[in-house]
Amino acid sequence: MMSNTSKFSKKAGLIGLGLLALGACAPTDPVTGEKVLRANPENSTLNKQINVSKVTPTFVVNFPQNDDVFSDLEKGRLLGFLEAQGTGFGDALQVELPPFSDSAGINEARFGAIGSFLQDQGFVVEPKLARDGLENSLRVYYTKYVATVDPDCAKGWRRPEGTNYENLPLPHMGCSTASSLAQMIADPKDLVDPKTMGAYDGHRAAQSILKYRSGGKSAAGKPAPSGGKK
Repeated sequence: MMSNTSKFSKKAGLIGLGLLALGACAPTDPVTGEKVLRANPENSTLNKQINVSKVTPTFVVNFPQNDDVFSDLEKGRLLGFLEAQGTGFGDALQVELPPFSDSAGINEARFGAIGSFLQDQGFVVEPKLARDGLENSLRVYYTKYVATVDPDCAKGWRRPEGTNYENLPLPHMGCSTASSLAQMIADPKDLVDPKTMGAYDGHRAAQSILKYRSGGKSAAGKPAPSGGKK
């Protein structure tokens, strides 16, 4: 498995670390002799982060020696792997592209068997060159992105010791927003590599205008169906 981690920083204004112990520099209460913990805007700033990791789970399809038979057992194992990774219809998968230099054409037949099977399942198949090929097997790669929240948020709700005369935010503030975003986003890749917006489809808007101008009739000239029975 290969991984490559990139970070998406979500700034939520002044996210407080709350009150921090100032060590030997902290003032001392003249009565109790205890250190007074105070916070200031400088030591109360924290950027909550959503960490987006790129991972590439890999599955190895095994073939009999000197044979291109893609057995039902291997097909079942491959489908189980894809289901465990949460793949969906239309997702892109990469299949290891072996050298086609063998005279019997076994490598080409193996690649074609896997590719055809995956396409029949609704996946987009892309070839992938690999220098470290395995004997009597080909690998299937699936690249996905996983979003995790700033580790500081795992500490949960807490209130630092000391006074807070400045009314600065507490350390956990901003964690709920970051956690919700990480869980709701359909594809975490959009946080680090967002898709470009396509053209607007004005067909539905045009149909509504046509219906209005035709006095409530559809494009075919028939009365438009009402919203419900009276």
